[in-house]
Amino acid sequence: MLRDQLLDLLLPHLAAVAVDGIRVVGSGVRIAASCAAPTACCPDCGAVSRRVHDRYRRRLADVAAGGRPVTISLTVRRFRCDSPDCGRRTFAEQVEGLTFRYGRRSCLQQAMLEAIGRMLAGRAGARPARMLHCPVSPNTLLTRVRALPAEPPANSPRVLGVDDFALKRGHVYGTVLTDIETGRVVDVLPDRTADTFTAWLRQHSGAEIVCRDRASAYAEAVRTAAPDAVQVADRFHLWQNLCKTVEKCVVAHRRCLAPPEDEDQDDVVEPPAGPLAIEGKRAVNTRRHFTAVHEMYDKGVAIEVISKTLRMDRKTVRKYAHAGAVEDLLSPPRQNRRMLQPWAEYLNMRWHEGCTDSGRLFREIQQRGYRGTSRTVRRWLEPLRSTEAPTPKRSEAPTVRQVVGWLTRRPDNLTSGQQLRLKRVLTRCHELAGLRRHIADFARMMKNLDGHLLPRWIKAAEGSDLPPLRSFARNLRKDLDAVTAGLTLPYSSGMVEGHVNRIKFLKRQGYGRANFDLLRRRILLTP
Repeated sequence: MLRDQLLDLLLPHLAAVAVDGIRVVGSGVRIAASCAAPTACCPDCGAVSRRVHDRYRRRLADVAAGGRPVTISLTVRRFRCDSPDCGRRTFAEQVEGLTFRYGRRSCLQQAMLEAIGRMLAGRAGARPARMLHCPVSPNTLLTRVRALPAEPPANSPRVLGVDDFALKRGHVYGTVLTDIETGRVVDVLPDRTADTFTAWLRQHSGAEIVCRDRASAYAEAVRTAAPDAVQVADRFHLWQNLCKTVEKCVVAHRRCLAPPEDEDQDDVVEPPAGPLAIEGKRAVNTRRHFTAVHEMYDKGVAIEVISKTLRMDRKTVRKYAHAGAVEDLLSPPRQNRRMLQPWAEYLNMRWHEGCTDSGRLFREIQQRGYRGTSRTVRRWLEPLRSTEAPTPKRSEAPTVRQVVGWLTRRPDNLTSGQQLRLKRVLTRCHELAGLRRHIADFARMMKNLDGHLLPRWIKAAEGSDLPPLRSFARNLRKDLDAVTAGLTLPYSSGMVEGHVNRIKFLKRQGYGRANFDLLRRRILLTP
């Protein structure tokens, strides 16, 4: 009874056969079993037969049990087919869930190796298979992956995402098609031409919405094969195109990035490094008490005696006695340092510009979001007052890349120093100041999905003094319907971009040696 329960728990795929014996042979386990079904069905005609022609043994490799490789010695029967219309005279019986035709492995081991092949491919998959006591060659794993069904569905998904990926960057590209609603890859095409995508759309009808980038080949294919489908230009690619336009505008006005020779407001210095000497009445008293306590404590005088002699509280005496140096007692609270850390760059900049009024500096950082007290700011400035201020160092002009990042980034993500430097650049260049307003309007329209405002934005951009921005607006007008849909509908190609990143990982796993058919199957079959 216990043996049957263990077999049901550990070897449930042997429930359809009769287990005759289990024994250890060398380092593995051998299970002797025989088929118990009284009849079998002909694989050609499906007729049920009871006539046994002969018996023979099959040796099946099974999954490991208890860290030992398992081999099943299965006695199977060959039946006669009595149907007069069937051309097969005899056939071998198969056990559902255990055997398959011409198989030397059990169905369970075969499914496990197929999963390993889908996820790790050949050589990388052969290593863990060997550790699982299922030795297999890399070529066998690849053969199993190529044998798996990987056909696209008969119809296209309702919301289809399309994007290209590099098979050989700069030379050969492919196309990945994704169901945006389910997140599954539908199919992979060997190139990114309009003809190939057009043929696929004609064979797989049903696409109502197509999410794509700004590539003209995909737009032409959709217009040709699915004219009723709504094309959605991806918002990420729209923003990427705008960032490239901003870079061209900043390059054209890079002379405005450098401050004039007589402008001293761009002087920026780094925050003082290392501990600074702290002066003041409190510091003088602290040093005097520290010296008096240690003169007695170092001679072995008890803390209670020191407290009575110096007329100080015992807790205060203990604090002075246990302090290793007087600087440990003079250092400002760490909490105040952390509270002022976001404004440290701004405070240092304003200090070396000549503003030493703590009240004025407090009010300035309070307008920028500081929620602390003026006393904290005053204490933070005490080390600067006690030392000689270094000679202000003129900062270098910001690079084009820095200004582009400041213009296209969320204003809340800029530090106070970056906001100040950007403000001065925009003050010197009115064209870039107008560009920033256009960027803010486009970002707001993209975030709120206000696609109906796009014609007004394009008209305003075409009237600007920046040629790259005018060219960008004209290109949007050429693809107006798709861009408007991208700024209105919630769909995007983000799901497709995620699969493109996954394809890069699968491609690198093949070390560039996998053919397109194997790469396509791994893309479609890998979860």
